[in-house]
Amino acid sequence: MATQAGRRGEGVRRGLIRQLIVVGDGRVGLSIAADLGAAADLRVTVVGRSPERPPFLRDEPDVAYLADGLPAESSVRALHERLGRASHDGGGRQRPEGHGPVLVFCVADDQLAEVSGTWQAAARIRPAAALHTSGVHSAEALAGWSELGVPVAAWHPLVAVAAPRRGAFAGVWFGTDGEVAAVRIGEELARRLGGRAHAVRPEARAHYHAAGVFASNYLVACLRIALEELRQASDEADLAALLPLAESAIRNLKALGLPEGATGPVVRGDVRTVLTHLAVLDPGRATVYRGLGEELLALAGNRLDPEVRARLAEALSDPSTGTDGQETVR
Repeated sequence: MATQAGRRGEGVRRGLIRQLIVVGDGRVGLSIAADLGAAADLRVTVVGRSPERPPFLRDEPDVAYLADGLPAESSVRALHERLGRASHDGGGRQRPEGHGPVLVFCVADDQLAEVSGTWQAAARIRPAAALHTSGVHSAEALAGWSELGVPVAAWHPLVAVAAPRRGAFAGVWFGTDGEVAAVRIGEELARRLGGRAHAVRPEARAHYHAAGVFASNYLVACLRIALEELRQASDEADLAALLPLAESAIRNLKALGLPEGATGPVVRGDVRTVLTHLAVLDPGRATVYRGLGEELLALAGNRLDPEVRARLAEALSDPSTGTDGQETVR
């Protein structure tokens, strides 16, 4: 499918999107729907599993909600009524003028293939394009739609959405791959949301998604470790004490980038401090500390004196070094 990118639907014009169907009523799907639902030229419908309209959408009157999803016949009829009879042929299929709805699958990674297949079999529509927001999957996950002549694309926002909210995608990069017609629609949607699209090599999606995990989920894991270590030192320990520190690190990166925005004992070459930390950490966390320390050491590059760099490398790679907080005698 990837080799066909650009051969079908290259003439898709900006502003062609008339109707958007968000499949999934999770945090990402609801946030996308809320932001796009206010557009005067775009009708947004969310199809979800919740039996009732999600509370978040109660203040979003321009966004329609269809409960229970597919393949219930009543849901299919409701969907077609929402899309408008004029855009369908007598069999309930979308007319092939290129003005069909855009499908955006906002479901869990492991459910994507099943949900997409169910929609192909039950929805009886011909979308202008089908997109998905899974980070680990390429556009190939929607190959079934591509085989039906529908342009497809992966369209994943690099942002952590812990709860549905308006404005969640301002400044966000959307990683895309797929057929040009669908990618262009993804680019337009990203612009409407205040973000931008960037191309991702489909064969490297696992690397792309791992990058996102390190930048967000594992950052949270590190803060959990930090809070528990802080509790060893203070009866008043609170996450609020650590967040300004984490935020200042992000500000440094925004202002200076890598590697100049990096700080801390490894970057400074404070070997004894590193050894002191390793002496008090439990074995599991010491392993995490060493691994991340080695990454910082690589980032520091030639900023460190070669001898200091060598001592840090030894401390970070040898679990038996400095168990009492002192350097090994040389």
